[in-house]
Amino acid sequence: MIFFTLEFAIVFLLFFCLYWGLKYVGRIYQNALLLLFNYAILLWINPYFGLVVAIYTLVIYLFSSLIYLYETRVMLTLSLGLVVLNLSFFKYFASIKDSFDMIFMLVGLDVIDINILFPLGLSFYTFASITYLVSVSKTRKMASLFSLATFLSFFPTFISGPIMRSEFFFSQLHKERHLGKTSLIFTLILFGLFKKVLCASYLQTYSDSILQNPADYSSLTLLLGIYAYAVRLYCDFSGYVDLVSAFALMLGFSLPQNFNMPYAARNIKDFWGRWHISLSLFIRDYIYIPLGGNKKGFFLAQIFVLISFGLSGIWHGNTYNFLIWGLLHGFGTICFNCMRALKLSIPIPYVSAFITFHFVTFAWVFFYYPNLEDALFYLESFMLNSTKPFLNTEILLCILCAILFVLYRPLCENMERRFSIFFYKMPFILQPFVFACCLIVIIGFGPSGIPNFIYAGF
Repeated sequence: MIFFTLEFAIVFLLFFCLYWGLKYVGRIYQNALLLLFNYAILLWINPYFGLVVAIYTLVIYLFSSLIYLYETRVMLTLSLGLVVLNLSFFKYFASIKDSFDMIFMLVGLDVIDINILFPLGLSFYTFASITYLVSVSKTRKMASLFSLATFLSFFPTFISGPIMRSEFFFSQLHKERHLGKTSLIFTLILFGLFKKVLCASYLQTYSDSILQNPADYSSLTLLLGIYAYAVRLYCDFSGYVDLVSAFALMLGFSLPQNFNMPYAARNIKDFWGRWHISLSLFIRDYIYIPLGGNKKGFFLAQIFVLISFGLSGIWHGNTYNFLIWGLLHGFGTICFNCMRALKLSIPIPYVSAFITFHFVTFAWVFFYYPNLEDALFYLESFMLNSTKPFLNTEILLCILCAILFVLYRPLCENMERRFSIFFYKMPFILQPFVFACCLIVIIGFGPSGIPNFIYAGF
């Protein structure tokens, strides 16, 4: 991951100084430098990625011009269809090619050796472009090609989001920006690195050793393994969001909130109001509501819920496992909606949170494994290995998990805000020193190699 390289840190600091130096020359020069830096990062990673984004931006600009000129729903639908088709082509090309290869071999034809590299960030800038095209259709306002290119290549959100609405970004791009909130920036960087470098990295080592060999472990150990994966996934993704939110703040931009203590959720609907919030809102506004939402009766609303979550699962990957994962969350949401319609509820908050967490963790089994056979083998091992021996330390780990679960909400609620206030109240001259010390500790205790962010693959 480029964000963890010394080269990126040096280049970003040089860009940062020049960027704020241009504030006194004019905002247009700041924005031009931002666009240049966005593409420089892409070209640095792989020139192919920069080329794809540039071509994609031109196509989206053309589509938005046609939508603006013709003012018909047909033009919007056609544009959105082609955008989704482009995403589907890149995302599912390998699977489609494998199917055709099998057919060719069966009929005695030569297999065509073609491999297409999935463009970095394609899913997220596709979603961003959808928000823009819909906005043009509704507001009859077009962005300049320059502004659109900056939006679609904005490096903090480019790789893994959060999904930013076009209006939200343009309103910040076209107004004067100020460098502030240094205490929050320090907090977000430290939290992001702590979650990714320490928590996610070590939890990956622990969980992978168990989940990749489920037959060798007891049911208790397998439970601890999937617990570790659930926490690792949260630390990995929310750690990424913390880091890029800090980068954005350093440039005078704010990003939409993407996480809010998801494992404290008391039902599955509450979970999706706390987990990957920008994706949840995107699914609601651009899939669920256009399908009909809750305006066509209770029964059809539940069908639309299932379709929306099914599409969310397919977006994550083209395997049965991701579809099952999405449908599980869909069925969970439907169950909650039915309970609410019948005025049924679980009166004890910790019990409802406990049930929700374990339902979500069960669904993560299908998210973790690449194919259905492996996921079912884990579940089979979990059911059959209850008599396998386990260590006393694992009982202590379970007790610790229970204690942390109970203390999770009171300890972690508003934690970033509390740390930010702690930095803010500190003498300004001490802030960089304390930040540097914390940074050294995190890096010093971190592993030698840091794995890529999980959601960078989506």
